[in-house]
Amino acid sequence: PIEFRVGTDALAIVVSSENDFLTDVTLEELAMIFSSNITKWSDVRTEWPNEDILRFSPGTDSGTFDYFVEAVIGPQHKNAEGKADLEAAKSDILNAANIQFSEDDNVLVQGVEGSPYAIGYFGFAYFVENQGALKAISIDGIAPSAETAENGDYPLARPLFIYSDAAIMQNKPQVAAFINFFLSFVNEEIETVGYFPASSEAIDAAKQAWLDAMK
Repeated sequence: PIEFRVGTDALAIVVSSENDFLTDVTLEELAMIFSSNITKWSDVRTEWPNEDILRFSPGTDSGTFDYFVEAVIGPQHKNAEGKADLEAAKSDILNAANIQFSEDDNVLVQGVEGSPYAIGYFGFAYFVENQGALKAISIDGIAPSAETAENGDYPLARPLFIYSDAAIMQNKPQVAAFINFFLSFVNEEIETVGYFPASSEAIDAAKQAWLDAMK
């Protein structure tokens, strides 16, 4: 298979701008915040308020939810082989107290805006468009941005790819044409679906991979 880099996915962990105690968390603390074993902020750090954590999450049909479970909750639930137990992780967040799930990011935004003790997450590109009364917090000391997402420094970011095969591309010109079309226009459209554009270098490398496949 040939991979073509087409973008970057990153999650923003957001709180109300009225939240005056949370600016940075570790991935382990973030897992605790969305865990069924934790109810109050002070359960995570003693210096944080003795107030209920109000949690807001994309719905279970969302790829954003799956990514959060895989990247944040999963590593805290190891099976007998020492690997992430994603079913246990999913059960953990689903049974957390004071959590609201919604497929509508606007519902999540309004929920987090409504209390200084609320926290939620969704695509970082969506946060950029709807900052308003929200602020994104750093993870392990790394603030989310297009740059830290692209270079991999921000822990909750990952590259996005599409894949094909040189023989298929040569035998089916419509497949090659579609990939060429995709690479030509993806950066113009990708932010509308909540992702970051790939760097020009990454797109150029993907276009070169297309040319190499067509030789």
